[in-house]
Order: sequence, then C-alpha cells, then structure tokens
Amino acid sequence: MQYSTLKNMNYHSFILLILVFAINLEICFTKTHYPNITCSENDQKALIEFKNGLIDNANRLSSWTGQDCCKYDGIYCDEKTGNVVKIDLHYNNYLLGADIIPQKVLDNQVKNFLGGELSPSLVRLKHLSYLDLSFNYFASIQIPKFFGLLKNLRFLNVSCSGFGGYIPHSLGNLSRLEHLYLGGCYSNVLGPENEFKVDSFSWISRLSSLKSIDLSKFVLEDSKDLWNSINMLPSLLSLNLEGCNLVTLPYFTQVNFTSLSSFNIRDNAIRMNSEKPSIVPPWFCNLTRLMNLDLGQNNFDDSTSVFEKLSSLRVLDVSGNGFGDSLLSSLSKLNNLVYLDLLGNDIHFTNLRLLGNLTSLSVLKLRYNELKGPVPEALTSIFCRLSVLDLSDNEKISGLLPSFIRNPSSCIENRLKELYIGNTKFDDVFPEGMSMHENLEVIDSTNSLLYGEIPYSIGRLSNLRFLRLANNKLNGRIPSSIGQLSTLEELDISKNLFTGIVSELHFAKLNKLKKLYLSENLILNVSSNWYPPFRVKEIGIASVKVGPRFPQWLRKQSILEILIMSDANITDMIPNWLSNATLFMTTLDLSVNKLVGGIDVLCDAQLLHSIDLSKNLLSGRIPSCLSNLEELRSLNLADNSLEGEIPCSLGDLPLSFLHLQKNNLQGKIPSSLQNLTSLHRLDLGENKLKDVFPTWIGEKLQSLELLRLNSNQFYGVIPLELCQISSLCWLNLAGNNLYGTIPRCFSNFSCMSSGVMYGPGEVFGQRVESFMKGIPLEYVGEQILLLRILDLSENKLVGRIPNELTKLVDLQYLNLSRNNLNGSIPKKLGDLKHLESLDLSQNKLSGSIPQSLASLNYLSYMNLSYNDFSGPIPTGNQLQSLDDQSFYVGNPRLCGKLIKKSCNGNGSSNVSEQIPQGDHQDNDNDGDEHKWFYAGIGPGFCVGFLGFLFILYKLRNRGVTRLFQCWA
Repeated sequence: MQYSTLKNMNYHSFILLILVFAINLEICFTKTHYPNITCSENDQKALIEFKNGLIDNANRLSSWTGQDCCKYDGIYCDEKTGNVVKIDLHYNNYLLGADIIPQKVLDNQVKNFLGGELSPSLVRLKHLSYLDLSFNYFASIQIPKFFGLLKNLRFLNVSCSGFGGYIPHSLGNLSRLEHLYLGGCYSNVLGPENEFKVDSFSWISRLSSLKSIDLSKFVLEDSKDLWNSINMLPSLLSLNLEGCNLVTLPYFTQVNFTSLSSFNIRDNAIRMNSEKPSIVPPWFCNLTRLMNLDLGQNNFDDSTSVFEKLSSLRVLDVSGNGFGDSLLSSLSKLNNLVYLDLLGNDIHFTNLRLLGNLTSLSVLKLRYNELKGPVPEALTSIFCRLSVLDLSDNEKISGLLPSFIRNPSSCIENRLKELYIGNTKFDDVFPEGMSMHENLEVIDSTNSLLYGEIPYSIGRLSNLRFLRLANNKLNGRIPSSIGQLSTLEELDISKNLFTGIVSELHFAKLNKLKKLYLSENLILNVSSNWYPPFRVKEIGIASVKVGPRFPQWLRKQSILEILIMSDANITDMIPNWLSNATLFMTTLDLSVNKLVGGIDVLCDAQLLHSIDLSKNLLSGRIPSCLSNLEELRSLNLADNSLEGEIPCSLGDLPLSFLHLQKNNLQGKIPSSLQNLTSLHRLDLGENKLKDVFPTWIGEKLQSLELLRLNSNQFYGVIPLELCQISSLCWLNLAGNNLYGTIPRCFSNFSCMSSGVMYGPGEVFGQRVESFMKGIPLEYVGEQILLLRILDLSENKLVGRIPNELTKLVDLQYLNLSRNNLNGSIPKKLGDLKHLESLDLSQNKLSGSIPQSLASLNYLSYMNLSYNDFSGPIPTGNQLQSLDDQSFYVGNPRLCGKLIKKSCNGNGSSNVSEQIPQGDHQDNDNDGDEHKWFYAGIGPGFCVGFLGFLFILYKLRNRGVTRLFQCWA
C-alpha cells in the first residue's frame, strides 16, 4: 500500500477543500426532521447488503441497525420523501504537522479504513445523488462498472482510497454527474493512493454536466486523449491534474472549457516540446474566468504576456519554475490578484516595483529567488498592503530590516499578519516597532543576523501564534511579557546569546503552546510543584540548566512527541513516571547529563524513533525489552558504564543507527545483528568485546557507511567480505588483534573514492569521537556524513601497503600506524588529494618518502616516525608547514632541512649510521671510509687536550689564568 504522508497543505489544496465544502453545501441533505418519515424498506435492505460486503474493523457502521436507515451514520435522506440521497463514508484522516508517522500509527489508521467489496445493491437506491468513499482502503479493487447505473449521481468521490485497475468507461453514462474525484491524497492527510490504469479518457467527454474533475497523481503516459475529452466539457469549472507526469501541454486552436475558474497542473515536468522553450501556451488567454491557477513545480521559464489577459485571477502560484523579472510586467495588470507565490524563480528586487498596481494583493511569497542587498525603500508601499510577506531563504538579502517593519507608522494601514525573513542576512537590532504590528500572528526570522534584546513590548502582540527566532545573535534576558501571549503555539528562541533566568512568569498564559525551544545558557528556575499551563508536543531545552533533579513538571506532559534535554545539568535517575510521558514520543535526547541507573523505563515507549542517552553514568545491562520499540531507528547509548553482553533482541529492531561505543560491553557481537540490513552506522568501539572478526558484517550489512570496532579484542584476518560494503565511508578497526595483510579489495569502498554521499543524512543526536591528527576529536551531525576515514592502526598487520589504497582518492584520514607493515610507501599515495592526516608510524617501512606527498595541499598532520625510511624528506607546498621533527624521529637515514640534517650529493645523510645489510649496497665503500674517519677522532682529541693543559700550567704565574676566569 502506498501512503501519502506529506506535511504541509499547499494553497491549492486549501482552495480544493473549500470547493468540496461548497459542494457539500450545494448538495446539502440532513437527517430527516420529520419523525413520521423513514427510509423505504427497499433502501434499508440495499444499505444492509452494501454493509455486509464491507470490511469494517473499527465498527464505524455500528449504527447501521434497525429499520430507519436515515439514522445510520453517513446516510442522509430527503427531508420530505425519506429517500436515501447521500452516502458519505469518507474517513476524517487529517495528520497535520506530522514529520514522522510511526508504523503503529499507520497500522491503526488502516484499521479505521473501510474496505472489502462494493455491493451492486447501491443501484437500488434510485435517488442517490451523492457518494463519497474517499480516504478508505479498497485494496486495489476496480471501481465497479455498476457505478455507471447510478443515473442520478451528481457527486462521486473515490480519491485516496486505494482503488486500482482500469477505470470503467461506464462512468461516462453518468450524464448528471457534476463533480468527479478520482485523484490522489491531499497533502495534509494520510491515506492509500489510488493506482489506476488508463486505456482511454474518451468516456469523460460524455459527462456533459461535469463542473469539477480531480485526476491528480494519475500516471499519464499519453495525455492527448485526455485533453481532447476535457475540451468537450464547456461547463467545467475546476480541473486538477497535479502530479500527473505531464510532459507537454497541447496546442489548442479552439478552447471550449472557457468557464474554468480553477486550474491546477502543479508538480509536472511540462515542456512545450524538446525544441521550443517552456512557455505558458497562448490558449491560456482564453481562460478569462480563471480565479485560481497553479503552475507550481514545472519547467516554465520563458517570458510571457499570457497572464495579463487573465484579469479575473485571484490566486496565482508559479513557484518552482524559472520565471524571471519579465513575468512581473505581465502580472502588473492583474488588479484582482490576492495571492501570489513566486517561490523558487529568478526574481530580483529591481523590478518588484511593477507589482505596485496590485492594490488587492495580500499574500506575496518570494522565497528562494535572486533577491540581493538591502530591501529598496520604493517597495514600502507594496509591502504595507500585505497580510503575508515571505522573503525567507534569500541568503543574499542584507542590511537593515525594511522600514515598515521597524516603524509601521509609515504604512497608511497596517495589515501584516505573517512575516517570514528566515535564512537571510538581515543585520539589524530586533525592532521595538515590531510590537506595533498588532495583527501579527507569525514572526519567523530563523537563521538571520538579528541582535539585541527582545523588547518587553512583544507581550502586546495578542494574536501572535508563532515566534521563531532561532539561530540569531539576540542577547540579554528573555522578557517575562512573553508569558502574556495567550495565543502562542510555538516559541523557538534557541541558538542565541540569551542569559539569565526563565521563570514561571514566562509561561503564565501560554496555555495553547505546542512547541517550546529555549536557547543555550539559560537557567530554568521553576518550583518543584509547578504545574505548566500548557501541554506541548515538542520541548527543546538543550544546554539549558534544568537540574540537578529530573524536572517534575514534565510528568504532566502527556502528549510529548519530542523531548530534547541534553546537557541540562541533571544528576538523577530516570524516573519511572517517564514511561507515561513517552507513550507518544518519537524523539528522546537526554545526552550529556549525569543520569544514573538503568533504562528499563523506556521499554514501553513503543513509538520512539530515536533515543540518545549518550555521555551519562548509566549502568547495568542493556535491557532486552528494547525490542518492544518497533519504530526505533536510532539508538545511542555511547559513553556510559553499561556492561554485559549486547542483547540479541536488538537484531529485531528496524535500526539505521546503533552507537554503543565507550562502555564496558563484553562477549561477542550477537549474530542477530546481521538482520539489521538497513543499518547505516554501527559503532561498538572502546568496549571489551572479544570475537573473531564476523564475516557476516560484510555479507549482510551492506548499507553501512560507518563501522567502528576499535579498541576491543577482535582477532583474525580482516575478511574479504568486508569489501562488499561499497557505501563504507568510515572504517575504524584500530586497537585490536587483527593480523594478516590489508585486503587489496578495499579499493571497492566507492564512498572513499567517488565523492558520492551515502546514507540518510543527519539524524539528531549523532556524535562520534575518534583519535585523529594525533588528538581526540568529536564529530557531530553533518560532519560525520562528510568524513572519509580508514584507521587500521595498533594491530598486527603485515605485508606491504596495497597500491590499491591509492584509488581511495576522497580519503581524508589514513592511519596504519603501530603494525608490522614493510616495504615502501606507494608512490601514488600523493593521488589522495583530499588527505588531511597520514600516520604510518611504528612499522617496518623502508625506502624513500615519495615526492608526490608534497602535492597534498590539505595535509595538516603526517607521522612517519620509527620506521626505516632513507633519503631526503620531500619539500614544497604543504609539507613545509609540517616542521615537527618528531614526525620523522626513529628514521636515522633520513635527511633534509626539516630535521636539520644535510644530505650528501647522492641524497643520503652526511652522518653515517648503521645500515641494515642488503640496503644501499652502492654506499658500502663510503661506510668503510667513515669508519677510519671516526677511528682517528678519539686519539687526536686526547693529544690536543693534554697540550692545552700544559700551556696553561706554564703561564699560570703571568696572570693568564686570571684572564680566563674573567672570560668565564
């Protein structure tokens, strides 16, 4: 079953819902108000037969008993005759704001869907004019052909209901049908998509009464037949072809559907053809009654004068195209335009003044355009008329905030309700004048450069619902007046420079609050028996001082979905009552505290998607009951004092990330972990695990991008099966007892050689520590995703460094130190152009250091100490900055300026040291000469020194000795 789980409703979906609502008013049938009129026996029996064919696991049709079918849920009768005229069995399935929908929620939704077979008994409902079966699940069955016999049907909705197969042409017999919805799911609902097949749309042309049709998310390979049929519907008012894989639009010489008022061809890949530019076709000029036009997410990019003919337009969405400033000239004559979405085009500030004639314009969205520099003052008159202004995600906007924001008195009428300026470079103090926009409902300046204090006057914005100020440079204390914003639903002031105390006053009237994110370094000072006025879904108070006790006020937060309380100075046990607060939780982060005890309390949190309890003082065993968390994708228990074996039950989870490093875990890696075929990161480093290196890691875990088994007691050879994990970007096997040679097939690690980004990206709470560049370093979030690391140090590996490693051209960190490797450094090691750290120390390597290393421009750490390298140390470029002599110590035959040892004419050291037999045979004669030279130094020194003492003795009576004492 394919589900639609998109988060935000676009404006067209909103318009469509209003249209459906209007249709419901138009075809408004209520339960009978006449107690003496009941439905006929024929209608009642037909409905019971229809019910018997359905699957109703949630007993939604439990009211369908007794003779009076007009009282059945979803059944509407004519008030005078009692005839059944409307069946509405759609499921109210709205999941607004859900970023992650757990599988259990999906499963529960499926239980609420009606399914089964559709009985032809419906044909006996002779007066049926309205049938809505949308947002159910009919398991890909075909729309029944008998629907074509429902002669009085005016409304049919089977969208988002999991139907499939070919659409029966018999629907074309519904000559009275006015509204037909066969499309996909709206973007604010969860439901099974339809999977229709189409052999012809010719039957549509027979629906002469049709006013609205929704074919969204159909896969249309050849749309010519469809357009020809639509062009035969002169009464059509609404056409929805969103997401239909349309590639071209037709060339009409004559357009018959000129009554169209709403037209949606959003999210296609439309081009006129492969030779001509992507223009809005000329026949659009004939759609003069259009009020709502959605061309979003297509490939239109050419200037066009078509829009100026559409004088009735009130809503226009051209987001996600390539329109330039020439579009603005065409739009300047649309005096009825209320809503304009220009997101994701090539619009500049310069020509926005052309919108000055649009006196009705209320909503203007300019996200992701080419807006640069300060906002021109000439645009003030336009902005003053707006209720919604969106300038966000224009990272080149700079300077002060627009003057009308800082001082709304410059506007004749202050209409502003929603202001979006996030991801810009507005560099300005948070304006006192913001509080004068008394109608404001949304302030979003996330990721900008605002500074200064939040003014106390912000408490005057009595309509404010969303205050998003995260990641700015705001400072000072948080004004307690925020607690007076009784309509506030979201407060996000995280990642700023605030200081001071946040008290109960700051939350006094926030009874509608659903999301709370506070900035680092604040102190949350509330009484132990504080009862918050809110019940929130999300809390983010990372690096806010909350402790030392675990906050009791969380006990009342029964609908929590996200709790981020890391580095909160908590020294306590995880309380047992937390199990009640985690019933709906998907994300839990309590890392970097001093929590003690066990974690069994989490075993009932069955919706948890991510757990991060790293960097605490937790002890005991990892509970096997964590297998109850069937939604768990990320488990981070690193850097605690957990002991015992890794439970086999972890292999039953759908994990993508498993971090258990820096504990006291013992035993073997359970073979059940080979079931984690979707695992991207496995970190078991710095434990006491003892096992032969498992071959199944390479055979089964082929989605791994990070594998760290370092500082354990693994033994045996590195299995060749490991090379099957082409996605591996970070491999650390250091500090074990591995022996044998380095596999040449490591060149298969394409992540280290191709620059391809593997994995699902950052997951909250991901943190990895590693010893790099000679020091311990911690990598967080996206940093992990960008690293390419190979560390095999501190093992018992032998043989040469394989030449194949030089194919890993994206490698950044290579550590092969403290092994028994021999031979020379591969000459092409300089091909690793991204290398930042190279450690080959404490091996038995010999030969010269390749000159190619001098071309490693990013190299900031190199350690070749305690080997048997000879000859000059290469110079040039980055190597000149690596002047620490300890990097070369223990290589007596090296020479060069970096170690202040000169080389002779043939490149060897001028100071002879013992050379292993068989090396540098052509230097044997030089070695003999050096032996005679050193043999004469000792006797010569002794004779000279005795002569010097004799002269001093003879001259002592002449005061010369006194002179020497003065010099000393």
